[in-house]
Formats: sequence, structure tokens, C-alpha cells
Amino acid sequence: MSFEDGMKGFTFGMISLICIGVNIILSFVGLSTIASIVSLAGLVTAIMAFVYGKKEFAADPDNKKAKTGKTIGLVLIIINIVFTVLAIVALVALFGLAASM
Repeated sequence: MSFEDGMKGFTFGMISLICIGVNIILSFVGLSTIASIVSLAGLVTAIMAFVYGKKEFAADPDNKKAKTGKTIGLVLIIINIVFTVLAIVALVALFGLAASM
């Protein structure tokens, strides 16, 4: 199996997982500016993993790596959306608490 035969979605999924891991490590170290850039790169590669994985899986339904890339991309996109919503809710709650003081 060559790279063009279903590996793009899987590869972007793995890159996205690595970016999320590096983001977590950089956040604990205290480099939040770099962590936010890496997080954005992880989101972009997760979207690319989902798109390529979906295309490759539609072309070859027996390709397990394409299905894995599509699944990793979808899960990481959902996790990013959930954490974004939680951050917005926390920010609104923090402003509400500050305004009540």
C-alpha cells in the first residue's frame, strides 16, 4: 500500500494526536503562547484527517487506516469544540462573578 492509497487521513490523524500531546505538555510547562499555536495546528490537522479519511474510506470501504484517520479526526474535532464551549462558559461565568463584586 502506497501513501496515496489511504494513508493521508491516518497520517494527519497521527500528526493531530502528536500536536495535542505537545499542546498539553507545553501548557503544563507554562508556554501558553506556543501551546495555543500548536493547538491550532492540531485542530487543522484533525480537520484534514477527517476530510481525507472520509474520502479514502468512501473510495475503499475495506481500508482500516482510512477509517481510523476519519475517526481520529472526528473525535478530536468534537473534543476541540467541547473545550471551546467550556472555555467560553467559564469566561462568561468569570465576567459575571467579577461584575457582581
